[in-house]
Amino acid sequence: MAAANLDRSSVAALTGDFERALREGPERVIVDLGAVEAFDSAGLGGVVAGLEAAKARGVEVRLRGLSQAMLDFFSLVSVQRLTASAERGAEIGPVTRLGEFVEPIMDGAVAVLATAGDVLRELVVGPFKRRFLRLDRTAVEVDHCAAGALPIIALIGFLLGLILAMQAYVQLRVFGAEIYIANMVGVSVLAEIGPLMTAIVLAARSGSRNAAQLGAMVVGEEIAALEQMGVRPLRFLVVPKVVACAFAALALSVIFDVIAMAGGALFAWGVAGIEFDAFAQQLRGALHASDFFLALIKSATFGLAVGVIGCALGLRVRGGSEGVGRATTGAVVVGIFLVIVIDAVFVTAQRLLG
Repeated sequence: MAAANLDRSSVAALTGDFERALREGPERVIVDLGAVEAFDSAGLGGVVAGLEAAKARGVEVRLRGLSQAMLDFFSLVSVQRLTASAERGAEIGPVTRLGEFVEPIMDGAVAVLATAGDVLRELVVGPFKRRFLRLDRTAVEVDHCAAGALPIIALIGFLLGLILAMQAYVQLRVFGAEIYIANMVGVSVLAEIGPLMTAIVLAARSGSRNAAQLGAMVVGEEIAALEQMGVRPLRFLVVPKVVACAFAALALSVIFDVIAMAGGALFAWGVAGIEFDAFAQQLRGALHASDFFLALIKSATFGLAVGVIGCALGLRVRGGSEGVGRATTGAVVVGIFLVIVIDAVFVTAQRLLG
């Protein structure tokens, strides 16, 4: 039985009684706290220490005569939690760690492929089932993708044209071949830099926007509401966004190419003394129609990839606003990565096919 005051001065006696009782090897120990009128944290510590010692020896301990104040105190501190032994977590092996890293990537890849397949099926099979592309929604998305990105595309294109011409001039003037600045600017911009930079800007701007918008709709259960009303989110939201990204990439890439070549021509005229007519004539000799059509196909493919990734990651958002943030970041990172991979595939195929 504990004393009337279970505090720092009397807890030693209670702890000693616990030890003597446990040395006798009983199956059960009953602690009578009915006489306790006042207690503090030191007294509680003595009770907890006795419970831990009894549990270590496999002895059952029962507390008797707890007042309401003590019951409230014990419920606050949760004696069971204090005396429960901490379970050691299982060791995580390298294979498990690798799986935890790879599994989200594979899930995201499957979601992107599934969304791409659904969009392609809707575009090809939909018209035969009288499910035509919603031109009103597509026009709105084109306005966001193309018109909104036009100023930054124009600025980047002009500056890159100047930079390319400047770098080419530094090397070509050594050989007296400044006229080939046109070749350098025209071929590099049309074949690679134009489509690639346009797609990167779209991924950072439109891809992230699509992921954030659809993710917020998922979190707000707006997607579920559309499905309840019989509206297919794929046809109403996703397909117009993807088509708009493809069209925007196509149009902006052409604008980027023209402005970048104009920037290169301006530098060639102002610094190298090459007339605009001579620059244009050199460009016509360096570029071919096949290069232009290949650049258009590449740009449209980049736009489709950016649109599909943003929509796919947005539709699979989980975890509230934090999930929306992850989807937005993922749309930019994955979009740019996939654009570069697709570009590498195009270049490799072009070189292999001559």
